[in-house]
Amino acid sequence: MRRIGLCISLLVTVLVMSACESEGEAQTFADCDQKTVKQTAAKPMSSKKKQNFQALASERQLAIVFSSMIIVSEAFDYGIGNPEYFVRSSMTEEEADIAKENLESIKIESKSLKKQNSEAIALLEKTRNQEMIRSEIQQLTENRAAFFEITGRMINLISQVTPKNAKTTRQQLDQLKKQYTQYSAESVKIINSIVKKQKADKALFERHLEALLQKQPGQPVLSELY
Repeated sequence: MRRIGLCISLLVTVLVMSACESEGEAQTFADCDQKTVKQTAAKPMSSKKKQNFQALASERQLAIVFSSMIIVSEAFDYGIGNPEYFVRSSMTEEEADIAKENLESIKIESKSLKKQNSEAIALLEKTRNQEMIRSEIQQLTENRAAFFEITGRMINLISQVTPKNAKTTRQQLDQLKKQYTQYSAESVKIINSIVKKQKADKALFERHLEALLQKQPGQPVLSELY
């Protein structure tokens, strides 16, 4: 399974949280061997008792917000990375069709994934001590908007690839991948800053994050909150 940009899986996220301060260290690239993260949308959980988000400890609040955003990033990593892998400078009609077919899933899921990201940002604005991170919330909001603008351009390029424009498409995708990776790395740095400014216990936050992502791979827990 191929993917682009930063590996924003649980392992890399936790490692970045623990050790990486520089942009160079934060940029772990997509070809690392990771387990496939399921990209299904959240299922209704009406049978479960809903939790009051604002009553939760800071560490759990942040883990809920960022686990949801990680899931969104994972979905785009795989959803674009798989078809992007098939785009070459020289392609046959069949190869172009394969790339487009592999793109269908993320094209369908893109709208709901962006909504999930918006819901996570909205929750971030309700976290404890949120007044201390207003600047970071704005930075993260702008970062994610730029991230989605890049993914949209990549999806559009791949959906229109043909043997005739393959070389140009491949060159444009290579440039966009650099920007994709840049915005992904920047988002991790902003997350690091938020955790620090919230004065959250980083070790406890990371344990909550790990538990959430292992509990329901590919599914956010936003539907369990009120």
